[in-house]
Amino acid sequence: MARRVALPAFVAVACASGECLGEGGACDAIDGGMSLLQHTLRKDRGAPRASSGRLSLFGAAQHPAIEWPGADMQPPMDDVYASFLKLDIDGKVMAAAEGDEFPKGYDKHRMPYSEHFQGVQRVGNHLFISGSGETEGKAQIFTIHMASRPESGPMAPTTDKSVHEGDALVHVERVDTQYWHVGGMMAFGHYLAVGAEAGCSTSERLLGLCLTASRVHFIDVSDPSAPKQLPYSIERPTKTAGAVALTQEADGRYLLLVGGIDSDSLDFYRTPVGVESLDIDPGFELVATWDKEALVVMAGVDDDYNAYQSMNFVRQADGTIFIIGTTRTKKCLGNDVADLFMLDNRQEDSMSLTKAAGLKLKCARRTCNMCAGGGVYVDSAGAISLYATDWEPSDGKIEINEFT
Repeated sequence: MARRVALPAFVAVACASGECLGEGGACDAIDGGMSLLQHTLRKDRGAPRASSGRLSLFGAAQHPAIEWPGADMQPPMDDVYASFLKLDIDGKVMAAAEGDEFPKGYDKHRMPYSEHFQGVQRVGNHLFISGSGETEGKAQIFTIHMASRPESGPMAPTTDKSVHEGDALVHVERVDTQYWHVGGMMAFGHYLAVGAEAGCSTSERLLGLCLTASRVHFIDVSDPSAPKQLPYSIERPTKTAGAVALTQEADGRYLLLVGGIDSDSLDFYRTPVGVESLDIDPGFELVATWDKEALVVMAGVDDDYNAYQSMNFVRQADGTIFIIGTTRTKKCLGNDVADLFMLDNRQEDSMSLTKAAGLKLKCARRTCNMCAGGGVYVDSAGAISLYATDWEPSDGKIEINEFT
């Protein structure tokens, strides 16, 4: 059961007026919400690591910015919490041509979809969508070039389901020929990390015969139309890899998150200090496993921990790392949601997640299901976007919702 706290013990809150209501207190409601705008670090739960920076949930104004490594890979945000809550909950739809290269099998048109899209990531005006290729028996990454759309800023300012000239699938990368079920993924700069799991047919699922084996792949997408699979992977012979996230901590170490079934447990891997590139095997080592029973929940936030199909890191200028998880509730029949968590990564061998906020999202009918494709993109220090797809293409085109 989630542990609910008014605020973490090491935090003091200041309201918009600048008047602090006391350690562990709360601010007056403004417009029906909490005006948790600023707070300062007061106590440490153990000695803080140099790599963690400061933990700050509601704004970086009280803390100076740090020099994030890899700032050109993913811009640190000024205020993740505020930017998350500013997101328009109504998705704007855009479309790309399916094209001749699209593999067979994505034509079930009903649940359960054994062959389906899973994760969505953006690099410039390219979108990467992961797909579970049961018919081919291969895990697939689809590269879509939205040539008519800008390389930065919103790609879909209004809903337009027509296919613009040049917006089309340009490449299909087969990343695994043994494990064909692909999970949620994350692009950190030109590195794309994705999990491939042992496939499971509908009948195997009903009989409880699905295997729990997976591996995590790393792909260089410097040239989005010609991705290059890197010469190493992480083997997980007894665990799934349904959601994968990648970032770089403040001390330069790379941090990898790999979610088990429905992300109920999260494994965290780190590289050694001094690794400058992921082009060759950086030596990821498992350092911590977090279970949803350990979830901490902020006051005023529901304690639902959903079956997240994608989880992505977002970094804040002051050194804090957040995670955004996306899914659809009620076994993919409920609401599309995005939830925001703060990661406490200060310890070498443990991690902690605090749920800070949640959003219910709305897509045009039959254009998205966040049990299928979902993902996060940081455009700048003040702008974040979410992306979502449906399970499979429709009428020769792939529709993508953008939330900005």
